[in-house]
Amino acid sequence: MSELRWDPLDRVWSLIATERGRRPTDFLPPPRKPVDRQRHPCPFCLIIAGHGPSTRIHERKVVVDRRVVDRVLVVANRFPALSIESPTERRQVGPYDSISGVGAHEVVLETGQHDLPFRRFSAEQIAAVLLTWRDRVADLMRDRRVQHVQVFQNDGPRAGATLEHAHSQIVATPVRPPRLVRQLEAARSHWLEKERCLLCDILAYETADTSRRVAEDPSFFAFCPYASRHPFEVHIAPRRHSAHFTALSEDDALGLGRVMQKVMTALGAALRDADMNICLTLAPSTQSFTRDRLGLEQLDLFWHWRLEILPRVVSYGGYELGSEIVINPTSPEDAALHLRTLLD
Repeated sequence: MSELRWDPLDRVWSLIATERGRRPTDFLPPPRKPVDRQRHPCPFCLIIAGHGPSTRIHERKVVVDRRVVDRVLVVANRFPALSIESPTERRQVGPYDSISGVGAHEVVLETGQHDLPFRRFSAEQIAAVLLTWRDRVADLMRDRRVQHVQVFQNDGPRAGATLEHAHSQIVATPVRPPRLVRQLEAARSHWLEKERCLLCDILAYETADTSRRVAEDPSFFAFCPYASRHPFEVHIAPRRHSAHFTALSEDDALGLGRVMQKVMTALGAALRDADMNICLTLAPSTQSFTRDRLGLEQLDLFWHWRLEILPRVVSYGGYELGSEIVINPTSPEDAALHLRTLLD
């Protein structure tokens, strides 16, 4: 029987239509077409080798047992959606508004090994990527023109990737995305009414219920959200209240890396390495020019960051695009059970 479920974090409905559901094997993606890298060298490999044109921004070594085994390199996107050099200009265009494309667009080259996908990274390699994200978010938010920083990874063509070399992207904008605005209002309203963090309440319930639990450790909890938008969608959040991803310690990064490794291993086995997106849900900048009048005074109390892993195994149709209600053919309870079975 189908069921409409409300997501209190995003303030959107999801339609869990299990009668349309399929076995995990029915979600298997088509085989990826290999690229002849002899004729078409990977541009990221060229950059890492020092042969490609790039603006290097940041570098972190991956150290295991005191040996450097890999490195993470951050470069400016050659085709940026936004530019840090742009002046900030706001203007009215009839009934519309326009802001100049000021901001930043960076690419994180997550490994020097071309054929190593992110889902096969060691916990130490994942931790190095997480710490690189942390450092770049902290640096970009020092620019008072920046309102929000989005970190995301597109893994595979269905997820929006145009190159197979493991990489993620970081985009800083002078506006807050509509989804973030909704999430801020939901979290703030919950705190004003109950003096509790909304995500902390959700984690407490999911920890006790366990039907949607996927994996956990003393610091992080991974679960399929109650109103999942995608089949086998998994969220991972700190168990203890944490408003700022930029406060992530090296020990926390390694712990989160281990949980992510477990989750991605199970997802890979369940969906035969289906394409996926990974997104960080981060707080807005508290250093922007407009901070004082936008209700962020209690941000540390009501905001709680999380990481989302979103397998791309179904496509949106006209109903989803027209209504913004996503039809998910797999219940999060069934998905979590299957993933736990693969981890046991």
